[in-house]
This record gives sequence, structure tokens and C-alpha cells, in this order.
Amino acid sequence: MKMIILLGLGLALLTVMWSRMGQAAEVPQVGQLAPDFALPDQSGKLQKLADFRGKWLVLYFYPKDETPHCTTEACQFRDDIFKIRALGAEVIGVSVDNTESHAEFARKHGLPFPLLADRNGLVAARYGSNY
Repeated sequence: MKMIILLGLGLALLTVMWSRMGQAAEVPQVGQLAPDFALPDQSGKLQKLADFRGKWLVLYFYPKDETPHCTTEACQFRDDIFKIRALGAEVIGVSVDNTESHAEFARKHGLPFPLLADRNGLVAARYGSNY
């Protein structure tokens, strides 16, 4: 019985390791094209990676609107937006929250950049983010 349990645990561990190795292979590397996306922002406008072609883009992923760390991070981007734009870059936040949640979060904290709703987390996964 112990042998079967250990064998089962070993197979489960190999499966997890194999799936993570497969995910890591899909994460974009320096010099590769960024994975394309088309997601709605807090106002319902569809934002596409192609819309930012020829510009620098700060694309950040976060777990959830209104959590302490995520709010601090978003507000830091807000506070530095003029410096970021002076460097020729734009900022976009991405999480699995819906557009309504993003609209409230952006309004409450005066966020001057799009927050994209990646409801199924597929875009985050393509970029190697756990969020």
C-alpha cells in the first residue's frame, strides 16, 4: 500500500514538474515578440497590443483590485505617470477582475491608464504571470 501511495505521489510530482516546464517554455524571452492580446479595459474599450506598436509599454499583471499591494503598485504607477510618459512609455495593468471592478478601482484611485480584464487568465499565462 505504501508503495502505491509513493508511486502515486511521484507521478503527481512529475506531472506538476512537466506542466511547469511546458509553461516556462512558452514564456516570452528577451528579444522575442510579446504575445498578442485584445482585452477590454475599464470603460469597455478593446485594447490590443498592436495599438501600442512603436511605443514602449509597461504591461503589469496583478492579482486583484483593492488588495493592499496591488493598490500600492497601481498608485505608484499613477504617481510616476508623467515620468513614464516622458520616457515615451505607456502603462497598462492586467488582472482577472471584471471591467466594472476595474472601473471602480481606477475611479477611486485616479488611475490614468487602462486596466484590462483578463477574465480567464489566458493572457497572464502567455506572459508567464501567475495572476
